[in-house]
Amino acid sequence: MKILDGKRMGSVTVFEDTLLLAEVIGDIILNSGHLEFKGKVLGNLYVRKGTCRMLGIVKGNLENENGDVEVFGTVHGKVVTKNGYTYVNPGSKIGTIENAHRRETTIST
Repeated sequence: MKILDGKRMGSVTVFEDTLLLAEVIGDIILNSGHLEFKGKVLGNLYVRKGTCRMLGIVKGNLENENGDVEVFGTVHGKVVTKNGYTYVNPGSKIGTIENAHRRETTIST
């Protein structure tokens, strides 16, 4: 498992199992693997694929595009689930929660 700590300027992109104990001034993008986040991000957190356990603070939005996300911290913006699974702990502080609605198609014969 990769461990990142300290202060990071700019976006951080994750492709492998990572423990992030940092303050990120930018966005965090999880493309694959597992991310355990115990820090602060002054941008957005995007989960494109993989699993994410968020125990920190997100100043922007948390978007789950196609992963498994657990939220145990604070999201000042929105938690948006486009696809995948998102769990929000009842003790978490969240701005708003949105679930993208899938369009159902009907096939006529």
